[in-house]
Amino acid sequence: MDLTVRDLTPADVPAWNALMAQVALTDGTGEHYDEGDLEEELANPVLEPGDYVGAFDGNDLVAYVEVLGRQSSEECLKIGTGGATRPDRRGEGIGTLMVGRMLARADEIHRARRPHGPARVMARGLSTDTAQESLLAATGLAPERWSFGMRVDLATADLAPQPLPDGLVLGRYEDALSHAMLDAHNDAFRDHWGFTAWTGAEWVQWVTGSRSFRPSLCRVVTTADEPDRVVAYVQTAEYVANQEATGRREAYVGKVGVRRSHRGRGVATSLLQHCLVAYRDAGFDEASLDVDSGNPTGALGVYERAGFAVDRRWTHFVKVLPALSRPDR
Repeated sequence: MDLTVRDLTPADVPAWNALMAQVALTDGTGEHYDEGDLEEELANPVLEPGDYVGAFDGNDLVAYVEVLGRQSSEECLKIGTGGATRPDRRGEGIGTLMVGRMLARADEIHRARRPHGPARVMARGLSTDTAQESLLAATGLAPERWSFGMRVDLATADLAPQPLPDGLVLGRYEDALSHAMLDAHNDAFRDHWGFTAWTGAEWVQWVTGSRSFRPSLCRVVTTADEPDRVVAYVQTAEYVANQEATGRREAYVGKVGVRRSHRGRGVATSLLQHCLVAYRDAGFDEASLDVDSGNPTGALGVYERAGFAVDRRWTHFVKVLPALSRPDR
């Protein structure tokens, strides 16, 4: 197998996009991207050589992997990974080659950023993809957690938003609330599995500055006494490639959170219901989201009460890399 493995460049985006479209069609991931989405990923200012690499057979891109270390002050460095092999080239050992390259890059990131502490290498795949699970297991990545993809048809859903509890105010997202929403997100998720607090730069890169971000469809909840402090929020995205692939316009609920001080009052359910009405009124056909099956806030039940139903199950794999050195004293 005579393949060239090198960093992906903007010139490779059309081939990368074609590969991703074939994977979505064959595997039924429900995840659709266009060239602009992938160009945005490669434009991330914190990327380093080796973070996105492709395997090329001549000029043909046949596989890729991504390896991204999170910026964090925590003792355990978290390294997110992903990738895919073109469906017509599976069974040739390409996936094994690229997972090896992926883990080698994870080792580099661990050594460079936090060698005195452990690192957690994380990957995700459809739970029905037993071939991927076997491939990852062979390299030490073991199933540790599961999550669900959920969806609601806005044309048939019973959309009757419940009122928010007294003292809470529903509002639209504004740019002036970006930091307040980030602060609420980090507070709401700090006890969740695998969570690392987002930095301001990451929030801009992947949320408010992303081409998929739809600020007019984001909602925040504040209090009458503190209108600048967000206590709950829904962040909405739209991937235009989804409509091109499926013929249906989808609102993706990227993030939902409620501060600890306001949990257990029905805030999330009411907020989501208001957002679903906004999506329907804006011309969307459906809405989707992903939720951790072990979410400590009982989010699965919240989403079901809002009208969502499970349509996919994902497995999250983890490999722990031990510390390479002792911390400086």
